[in-house]
Amino acid sequence: MGALNPLFLLAGLSIAVPIYLHLFHRHQARRLSFPALRYLERTEREHARQIRLRQILLMIARVLALALVVGAGGRLFFGGRGASHPPTAAVIIIDNSLSSGLVVGEVRVLDELKALALSALEDANDDDRFWVLRAGEPWLPAIPGGPADARRAIDAVEASAARGDLTDALVRASRLLGTSDLEHREIHLLSDLQATAFTTGTTAPADSIPVIVWEGHATGAPNRALSDVVVGGGLPPLEGQRTDVTVAALEADDAADTTHVPLRLVVNERIRGAATLPAGAQTTIALPPTGTGWVQGYVDADPDALRADDRRFFAYRSRTAPTVAVAGDPGLFVREALTVLEEAGRIVRGPLASADVVIADGATSMSDAPTTAAVVVLPPSDATLLPALNRRLGESGVPWSVAPALGAGSVPLEGLRLPAPLSGVEVRAPFRLTIEDRASGQTRSLAEAGGEPWLVEGTDAAGHRYLVLASPLDATGTTLPVSTGMLRFVDWVANEWAGAGGGDVRWTAGSHLSAPSAASHVRFPGGAEIEIDGTRMVRGTGEAGHYTFTSGDSVVSVLAVNPPTEESALAPIESDAYGALLGSDVTAVGRAAAWPRSTFRARQGPELWWPFLLAVFGLMLAETMMATSGDRGPFRRKGDEVE
Repeated sequence: MGALNPLFLLAGLSIAVPIYLHLFHRHQARRLSFPALRYLERTEREHARQIRLRQILLMIARVLALALVVGAGGRLFFGGRGASHPPTAAVIIIDNSLSSGLVVGEVRVLDELKALALSALEDANDDDRFWVLRAGEPWLPAIPGGPADARRAIDAVEASAARGDLTDALVRASRLLGTSDLEHREIHLLSDLQATAFTTGTTAPADSIPVIVWEGHATGAPNRALSDVVVGGGLPPLEGQRTDVTVAALEADDAADTTHVPLRLVVNERIRGAATLPAGAQTTIALPPTGTGWVQGYVDADPDALRADDRRFFAYRSRTAPTVAVAGDPGLFVREALTVLEEAGRIVRGPLASADVVIADGATSMSDAPTTAAVVVLPPSDATLLPALNRRLGESGVPWSVAPALGAGSVPLEGLRLPAPLSGVEVRAPFRLTIEDRASGQTRSLAEAGGEPWLVEGTDAAGHRYLVLASPLDATGTTLPVSTGMLRFVDWVANEWAGAGGGDVRWTAGSHLSAPSAASHVRFPGGAEIEIDGTRMVRGTGEAGHYTFTSGDSVVSVLAVNPPTEESALAPIESDAYGALLGSDVTAVGRAAAWPRSTFRARQGPELWWPFLLAVFGLMLAETMMATSGDRGPFRRKGDEVE
C-alpha cells in the first residue's frame, strides 16, 4: 500500500478524539431516589450489557469513519493490477522475423503480437519511457519516446524475411535500460519463442531485469519450406548452355508426411519448368539456354501457413566463355583446373593480348596485360622472391605488398565478402598482405586469415582489375587445391569475379551485401533505390529477392537474397528453459486478456478515495441509526438515569 498525499495521514491523530470522549468523558446523569421502583433494578441490569455494546459499536463506527476520511485525503492505493503506476522504462521487443508471418487460423502471428503490445500501452502514461526493438530488423535504431511514439513505432512494424536473434535483442534491451535514470525497468518480449532464435551458450541475457514474455503462441503448425536452390551444381551456365536447377526441401516435422509439393521454375518472369518435391528431398528442373545478360529467377512452391519460405531466388550472368591467359607458371593445380574448365566449355584459352582474364605468377608485370583484362596475382612459394613481386606491384600502382608470415599454423578463411568456393578452406602459414596507400585506387579485402587480409581486389593505375592472394595455390599453402572447391574457385575467378556475376554465392536476408566497385546505387526487391555509401556495404536487407546494383542506366550485378532456413523450424523453446535463455526474473503470460494486466509490474493499483468515502457515508448512516435507537424504558427521561 502507498499514499500519494502522505502528509495528510497526520490527520489520523484525530481518531483519538472519539476514543477519549467515549472512554473518559461520560455524561453525569442526575440521580433521583425513587424507592418504589427498586424492583426494576433487575431489568436495568439486563439492558446494561446491550447499552455498552451499542456504545462500543458507536465508537468503532466513528473511529473507522475518521480513519477512512484520512485515508481518502491521503489518497491511499493498493499495489496491484490497476492502471496507475510509477514512471517505468520499458523495452518492447517485437519478433518480426520471418516466422512471424505464420498464419494461424485467420490471424497472422505478427498481428497478434502487435495487438498485445498496443494493449499494454493503454495503461502507459507520459512519464514512462519506451524503446521498440524489432528482432527481425536489428539494424534499425531504437529511439526512446513516450507512449504515442511507441504506438507509432509498433504500427509501422512489418514482417521481415530475416532471422530473429532474440538473445541479441535481450542483451541490447538490457543495455538500453541501463541508460535510463528511472527506477522501474522491464522488458516486454512478444515472440513465438522460436528455438532457433536463441544463441546457445549465452545465459540469462536480460540478467535480473524483469521480463514479461508472451507464451500464448500456437504450436505444432505444419510448415513445408524450400531450403536451397543451386544453378548448375554451383557453376552457372554461360550463354547458350543448358543446365539444371537443383531444389531442396526442408525436413517435415512429421516423418510420416510424404506429400509431394508442386514446384514452378520462373526465369525472367516466365514459367520455364515444373516438378514435385516431397519434404526432406531434392529434385532438379531443366533450365533452357539463355541469351547474354543477367538471368533472374526463382523456384516457387504452393503456399502454406508460412508463405515467406516457399520461394527461393537465384541470379547469374549469362555471357560468352571468357578468354583466359596464363603468364608465368601458376602451378600444377591451377593448370589442371583450367584444362578441365576448357574441356567443359567454361573458358577459352588464348594469348595474353586478347585475354579477358590473366592468371600471373609473381614474376609477371601487370602492365603486360590488356587494359580491359582482369589480373589474378599469385605469390611465389619462395619467400625470397617477394621483393621482386612487391616491386612489380608498386610499379603497377597496386597499394598492397606481400610480406613473409609471422608464424605457422592452419587458420580458416573468413569474412563478410568470402567467396562461396573458399568456404571451409584453411591456409597454412600465409604471407601477410599489407597496404601502403589506400588512396591508390579502389581496394578492399574479400577474405581474411587470422584477422589479416588474404584475398584483396582493386583497380590499379592503368585501370586493371586485380586480385591478389596471400598464398600460392599449392598443397603447401592451402587446403584448396586438394578440395572440390579448387575447380569452383578458378571458375569463380574467370566467370564470376572477372565478369561481375552473381553466381552461387549464398546470401540470406539480413546479411550485409558487398557492393561491386563499379556500382553507385542498389535497387531493393521492393523497388526502393538507394545510393551506395563509402563503406561499399548494403545493410538493411530485410527483403528476400533480387538486389540490383547499377551505375547510371547499366546493371553492374544482381544478387539473390533468400530467407534463412533457421526461420522455417517453428518449434518453440520449452518453458523450463526461460530462466537460462531469457533472464532470472521472468513472468510468462499465456492469455491475451492477462497481458496488459501483467505489464508495468510496479503499478500501484487504483486509488481508494472513492470507496473510502462511500464507506464513510455508510458508517455515518449506521451510526445515526444506532444513536437514535434503543429502548429507553417507560420511566426514563432524556439525560436521566434511574436507580
